[in-house]
Amino acid sequence: MILSEHASHVTPRRLWVAASLILIGLLLALGGLFWVVYKDWRDEQRDGLIQELLWLDQSLRLHLEGHQQSVESMQLDAPLTRAQSRRFFAAAALLQRESKEIEAVQWVGPRGAVLLDAQKRTGLQLGGDAYDALWRAERLGRSAYSPPYLGQDGKYRFDLAVPVFESGRYLGGLRLVYRMDLLLQYQVPWWLATKYHISLVDLGGKALASKFDQASPVGTLSHELSFDPPGYGVSLRAITYRAGVGFSLPVLSLLIGLLVVALLFALWRIRGQVRVRARAERALQHEMSLRRSVEDSMKSGLIAFAGNGQILRVNRAMSELTGLSADELVGQQLPYSFWAEEDYPLLMQAMQAMLAGQLPEHGFELPFRHRDGEKVEVRLYATPLLLEGGRHDGWVASMYDITELKKKRVALDESHRRFLAVLNGLESGLCVIDGDTRQLLYANPAFAAGWASFAVDGSYCPLMPGLLGETHATAANLECSPDGGRSWFQLQYRRIDWVGGEPAWLCMLLDVTDARARAERELAQEERFQTTSRLIAMGEMASSLAHELNQPLTAISTYAAGLARKLPAEQAQARGVGEAVQAIADQARRAGQIVNSIRAFVKKHAPQLELSDPDLAVRRVLALAQPMADKHGVRLVLEPARGSLRVEMDPVLIEQVLLNLIKNAIEAMREAGSVRPTIHLRSATGKQFWRVEVSDNGPGLQDGVKENLFTPFYSTKTDGMGIGLNICRSIVEFHRGEFGVSTPLAGGCVFWFTLPVFVPQG
Repeated sequence: MILSEHASHVTPRRLWVAASLILIGLLLALGGLFWVVYKDWRDEQRDGLIQELLWLDQSLRLHLEGHQQSVESMQLDAPLTRAQSRRFFAAAALLQRESKEIEAVQWVGPRGAVLLDAQKRTGLQLGGDAYDALWRAERLGRSAYSPPYLGQDGKYRFDLAVPVFESGRYLGGLRLVYRMDLLLQYQVPWWLATKYHISLVDLGGKALASKFDQASPVGTLSHELSFDPPGYGVSLRAITYRAGVGFSLPVLSLLIGLLVVALLFALWRIRGQVRVRARAERALQHEMSLRRSVEDSMKSGLIAFAGNGQILRVNRAMSELTGLSADELVGQQLPYSFWAEEDYPLLMQAMQAMLAGQLPEHGFELPFRHRDGEKVEVRLYATPLLLEGGRHDGWVASMYDITELKKKRVALDESHRRFLAVLNGLESGLCVIDGDTRQLLYANPAFAAGWASFAVDGSYCPLMPGLLGETHATAANLECSPDGGRSWFQLQYRRIDWVGGEPAWLCMLLDVTDARARAERELAQEERFQTTSRLIAMGEMASSLAHELNQPLTAISTYAAGLARKLPAEQAQARGVGEAVQAIADQARRAGQIVNSIRAFVKKHAPQLELSDPDLAVRRVLALAQPMADKHGVRLVLEPARGSLRVEMDPVLIEQVLLNLIKNAIEAMREAGSVRPTIHLRSATGKQFWRVEVSDNGPGLQDGVKENLFTPFYSTKTDGMGIGLNICRSIVEFHRGEFGVSTPLAGGCVFWFTLPVFVPQG
């Protein structure tokens, strides 16, 4: 009862302060105990580390001094005797067997030459770091160590040199080479290496050698001692591998127990105060539950905002509207989680207007987002939140769901938009024109694209002139081109009844450009097919003619040869009959060769190539064309190439090409009536090609003629077949050459072709 009365006068604040002080005291005591234990343990670890490192340093020093005494006991004189050499090798072998860290034992002369080597190597000459210890021993007159130096294998070493003097004269010295890593490996006990990381470091802290090839521990105890010998700033360093703290503190445990008891007592006093507060909280909870029931029974969503927009309270309808619980909603700041990111500008504008007191009469129509992602449209009405005394402390808003109402309204709009989307998505142009006023009522984008500079939403229709003349017709089809033939459209239109029963014209515009182009391509393909058929027929006719002409030409050649044999010699020479008969035989044979070459060419056989002199073929052609040129008064000028060369060609075919070009030039100048007609036959030789040109001073070639020059069956002559130049180009291409034509600025025309020059292999 006394405790109860005393508890009624003690406030919960004092109890919590007392409990806090006790807890702080407990923590301070535990922290102090830990610090004391840790400091003692640290000092104990450091003392042990120093003692064991001192022992290791003394052990290594005694080990090196023992080696020094052993080396000094070797008595070597100059010159060396066999007995001294055997004694040296025996002592060195014993020394290396007992101390594996010694890499080499050598007897070195006064100039650095190795006289004896324990490994029996010869011809060695010391210098640099390897001779440093001997140099110091010679000048000091006693044993000396060298500074650490890096060997070729990347390991650090140091030398011990013991000088040998006789009557004050330096005879040489004994040299021991130590590998620092092997010194630690064989001289550091295993029990010490398991506790510490042992290494030798220089003045800069760089590790020269270590017991094990591993990284040095970080964050643990370490200690260094000067390692002398060899000295020179080398230190012996030991670092502990691990650390741990033990617990044996009965005093601290007792203190902890007392503090725990005090803490339990404070909690007991707090228990009484909690009961008093619980009764008050239950009464307040009942009042709050009643208010919550009233709010949750409403069908409209309620939400209370603070002055900065923070949500203070919501009812059940608001939670159902957003799909979020009251705990998730209360406390949210702008922007709220039930806002969609794309609606932030609209919602922020409405909230700023509400917080500023700008409340429209019909409320705000706002889009919210349900937890499942679905949009919810609400109509929100807000009013000021007034506390006792009329103090304005925020806003209270009520809202209800208008999603279904808005969906019906949106459905009507979407139906209209879908109808327009279908019409606007048609590739065919579509428009509607008033039947009386000819005013444009509707046109889709495809219709506007078919007519340049035509606006879809304009009132002018480009079809009105055509429709005015067809008012008596109910439907019609026609084709037209709005851009001068680049594109073609098929126009279909007919009368319809528009909205309200008014008469109108429905016009459809179809793009038929591709269809017309396809028809033109088919027509061109048909013409090419007919041309190919004519070429095939011409080839067959040429083959038949060559076959039929071959026998008469052979008979002419035979009769000419027989006539030449039967003709008396004195008669043939006196009147020139023998030469004429021989010329008949030669021309018959040449005609037979031409017929056979053309026949082989038509049958697509490879030309009979042979090494020939091209200038000789040019001269033969000139001799054949001279009578024709003299007949028409044309002067032939030959401009042969310099030098001689050989070309792989069929002479008959190439001569036929040149003869055809000369014949065409003569006929062109004859028809044009050229003054002083002249034909130049030029040949030139390059590194890879032989080129020949047939140029005239005729009328030249027009652009239209030049474009169709090699088209089969195209000819500017009234009696021409149109295949001569095409055959000439094919013959040249069979010879792996090029065929072309050019028009000089001075006038006339130049036909040329090239043939590859024969290059001997090897």
